[in-house]
Amino acid sequence: MKKLSVFIVFLLFLGISLNTSAQTVDDVINKYVEAIGGLEKISAIKSMIISGTFGGGGMEFPVTISYKRDYKIRMDISFQGNSQISAFDGTTAWQINPWQGKKDPEKMPAEGIKSMKEMADFEGQLVNYKQKELTVELMGKEDMEGSEVYKIKVTDKDNDVTYYFLDTQSYLILKQSSKRKIKEKEIEQEAFYGNYQPFGGVMMAMSMEIKTKGEDQSQKGTMKTVEINPAVDDSIFVMPEVKK
Repeated sequence: MKKLSVFIVFLLFLGISLNTSAQTVDDVINKYVEAIGGLEKISAIKSMIISGTFGGGGMEFPVTISYKRDYKIRMDISFQGNSQISAFDGTTAWQINPWQGKKDPEKMPAEGIKSMKEMADFEGQLVNYKQKELTVELMGKEDMEGSEVYKIKVTDKDNDVTYYFLDTQSYLILKQSSKRKIKEKEIEQEAFYGNYQPFGGVMMAMSMEIKTKGEDQSQKGTMKTVEINPAVDDSIFVMPEVKK
């Protein structure tokens, strides 16, 4: 009887151990969503304006990014009295780049449309990933500069893959890596996130560093102010008509 009791305790312990180790990708993503504020607060954000700086190589430029559901974004980067504009109205991606001598708006190619749409999704790929028709996989745990992280693989409809690295304690994203083909050239990038702070009840990374494989210098972005649900007119995302 005593041996049977010990055996039952052993089985219970084994069951607990198995349940603990059999963590699914949805378990991790659900904890991530809760860690950044929960689905209700995330969904309550309808528009957002972020102001900060972005640059690299010793140069820093003021940047303003305006977002609005669904999939609308406009990014203005100022330098020497001119502004580079990149925008997406949910259908058309366009830009004005005076630094390349182009003062008229022009449409972006197909890869630009996809890139801008990804940027316009301020929720991020992991939130509501099923609605976005994304495939996710939990690749296990890794060590990232002394921090234990979950590695999640996200594959989109075009078979482009993005990896997310979530801290196993806070469940916040510390790193994101991806490969994208742009003009027949494969671009491999890593983005590192830090200094998370709450805005509208949602945790957001105030600092970001982007490293591109094959380039010596990284690019850094710093968020300074965040406005939640400001009035944002749809017209700012629409490509202006080119004056003839």
